[in-house]
Amino acid sequence: MKRNLIVLVVRTVLLSLSSRFTSGLVVSPAFETLSGANGLINVNGDPITSSVVTKGKKQLVVILPQLGEFDSSEFCEYLVAASNDLNKADIELSVIGIGDEGAGKEFCNFTGLSPDVLKLDPNGAIHQALELHAGPGLSVPGWVSDDALKFILGTLPGGSPDVASMVRPVATEWLNYMAMCAGIGAPGTLQEVLRGYFGDKSAPERFREDDVVKAGFITIGPGVGPVKMGPISYEQWFSDERGYLRPVELATVRLKNMVEVLTKWETYVTNRLTIAQRGATFLFDESGGSLYEYKHRGVLTYSETMSRPLLFLSEYIGESIARNPLKLPDTGADFGNGIKGRGFMKPAGKAMNFLKPLFVIENKLQSKVLGVTESDLEIAKAKIDGFITSNKAVVFTYDLSPFSTEATEILEERGYEYKKVSVGLEWFLLDKDSSALRTALLDMTGQSSLPHVFINGVHIGGVFSGNENYPGLAGLKEAGILESVIKCGSFIKENDSINTTSESEDLEENAFA
Repeated sequence: MKRNLIVLVVRTVLLSLSSRFTSGLVVSPAFETLSGANGLINVNGDPITSSVVTKGKKQLVVILPQLGEFDSSEFCEYLVAASNDLNKADIELSVIGIGDEGAGKEFCNFTGLSPDVLKLDPNGAIHQALELHAGPGLSVPGWVSDDALKFILGTLPGGSPDVASMVRPVATEWLNYMAMCAGIGAPGTLQEVLRGYFGDKSAPERFREDDVVKAGFITIGPGVGPVKMGPISYEQWFSDERGYLRPVELATVRLKNMVEVLTKWETYVTNRLTIAQRGATFLFDESGGSLYEYKHRGVLTYSETMSRPLLFLSEYIGESIARNPLKLPDTGADFGNGIKGRGFMKPAGKAMNFLKPLFVIENKLQSKVLGVTESDLEIAKAKIDGFITSNKAVVFTYDLSPFSTEATEILEERGYEYKKVSVGLEWFLLDKDSSALRTALLDMTGQSSLPHVFINGVHIGGVFSGNENYPGLAGLKEAGILESVIKCGSFIKENDSINTTSESEDLEENAFA
């Protein structure tokens, strides 16, 4: 990712310098093509007689695929958010998409894009003139009958064409589009699909706290946490995490866009012979020279830097806006406190709570079998008290436990001093003294699993599991208050609790004595 960003910055700078030296001498071929473009209409259906581009000011021209495509609404959300900054930078924005006036009006209503900015290319003529990508160039084999194609197309949005001569051409478009969705002839598509589901720690949040998506019997939101599937409701395991693109967050945004298009398919997709057609982005200087250009390589590849799609505009609208035009929480890969305490270990850690009754029984049984006495427990409790009173932070661990390792790494990544106390290799490998220590921890805290984390003498839980007052070590970190707890020794009042879904500023003001 970092290498790609460096390459992009160097490339943009070189293009910018080149355009300045050759200003007035070299006009971009794309600028010339767009200057001579015709056949465009506005959202009212009126022909556009003026040129798409003119000299005299910088111009950002974004060529979209179908207005009903994933890429189109997703990219335009960023453009709309940055529109004022583009105006301040004296950059004129033009957006060209495939569709008719009905599609244009619906698209502007959904995305918030100004109708004055949008130009419509009903047949994708500009895309073809610019020789933009349209898939891997596959053809439907001749041995596949039209009847078979009609059946297949009948299962897809829009169904099969009524005109027999259109069946094979439409099927060819769908074939190339589906191939791109599978990554064929579409570099970056599969990576982007996976990023939508698995998240991206280098990107900002994408789904607002009040956003709700409804798709049939499924409701997601408000925010990325709550999910309802018919009578079943649950909370996503990452719902308390902030500042980065969380798992399925981008996929949820795309689900929202998909619901919009599929419920209005006939309005959005007016030319099925351009389903596979991709788009491009061009930034021209005042003389028509190229400051930046990028052509889509597949589906969901509308930017050269998908984690931050407007990064190429940093020089013109400022790095802050270019990196995060939506202005959603953004700590990304840096996170301030690092990225430990996140990932797929987290749901496994939270699931340990369901095994608590079993662990309690096993804990008591093991200590009994090993002959642990009340005297042994008192000695163990005295040891625990000694550790937690003489150290700012103490972590009781199993040496072989990945959760214990995660807890210590959370503290280490920020350089916090702590005392690590090994209870043993694992619960099933404990001797009498270690079993007594483990049982004493259970008696003192009510927590049956390890690690146990104490900060300034207070038990805050484990790494992902907490108690009635504290959300665990990772939870304190997500709330943005771990540093205050460790350095200041600030703790919540008795009978209060931490709400990790609140903003960290509110937490520090309201949650601590």
